[in-house]
Amino acid sequence: MSEKKHRFNFKMNKPRILMIAVGSTLLIIIGIIAIALLTAKDDMIDQTLFLRWTEDRDYAQNSMFFNPAQKVTDKEIFGLRHAIEDGYKAKSEVATFPTEVQKGEMRDAYSTFAPLTLTTEHGQLTVDAIGAGGDFFLFHPVKLVGGNYFSDNDLMHDYILLDEESASTLFGGSDVVGKRVNLGNKELYVVGVYEREKGEVETLAAGNADPRVFVSFNVMKEANPDVPITCYELLSPNPIPHFANSVLRDVKIFPEDSYIMIENSARFSYARYYELLKARKSREMRTDNIAFPYWENLARYQEGRLMYWAFVQWNLAVILFLMVVINLMVLIVKYKPTREGIESAFDHIKRKAQMKHIKKLMEENENEQSSDSSGERV
Repeated sequence: MSEKKHRFNFKMNKPRILMIAVGSTLLIIIGIIAIALLTAKDDMIDQTLFLRWTEDRDYAQNSMFFNPAQKVTDKEIFGLRHAIEDGYKAKSEVATFPTEVQKGEMRDAYSTFAPLTLTTEHGQLTVDAIGAGGDFFLFHPVKLVGGNYFSDNDLMHDYILLDEESASTLFGGSDVVGKRVNLGNKELYVVGVYEREKGEVETLAAGNADPRVFVSFNVMKEANPDVPITCYELLSPNPIPHFANSVLRDVKIFPEDSYIMIENSARFSYARYYELLKARKSREMRTDNIAFPYWENLARYQEGRLMYWAFVQWNLAVILFLMVVINLMVLIVKYKPTREGIESAFDHIKRKAQMKHIKKLMEENENEQSSDSSGERV
């Protein structure tokens, strides 16, 4: 009695070739989208301080955007800082964290926005100004074409950072570091000049195409005593995922309906894209009167665009998965494989692999013998 052979017929007919081609194309597209999604955050320098700060990725970046009606002051920001430090200390009593947490190794920045009118002997210009406090330029390293940044650590706070457009209008050129600009009765010193990002999206994110300058928060407060802080940003240790965000959320200084909190270090992720898909209506129909700064507008535009690409990728992955499942079901129905047949197929594959390995060893042995024979003749 002859033994029944269990063998699958894998002839390449046109439908099968077409199926393989479609599946391979889908797999390539899914891979390309995955690479694009993984590398997209690298273009958002304002969102990636946590990556630039340490290679270990044990820090997180978070932001709070306040409703101007809340009228957040710099004193409240200082209180927020202390509350965050206390939050870390409280959690470190019940868990072990890196020494940076114990030392309160944090960096933060706060900012506000208002128009300022600047004058020089060349003329007068009204500009959009950002009043920057803390380590603002650590979070937002604009591209300098001359000079330096300023920070709260400077002895003097009467500095201004101009963009190229405002420098050209006020002085007739960009080589203006060290020159003076008048803000009402106050003299400001030009500490640097930067190149503003240009493009349709960047212009829309900023709200207009007018020149934009940076001054210290103290200067902004002196010019506009009632100006509220509308943005707070924090870089802090993150020993486990979302830990830094949880510390910030536990601080109950401001009413919960007066701000929006963003975990910057987690925003370009599949989990975030899924959240955006679920909340896209409420995200697009804003009713909270919170005006975002240009860097947040750019980030929201980017993550919204990537959200739809992630949605396309998920659908393509589902299609590919269904194709694989359907093909497996067709094979099962058509060939009705038994346990013995499957074992026979695996044995066949195993024998082929062994024979290939033996053939390779024999070829290597023949090459060695041939080499030895050549050496002896020489």
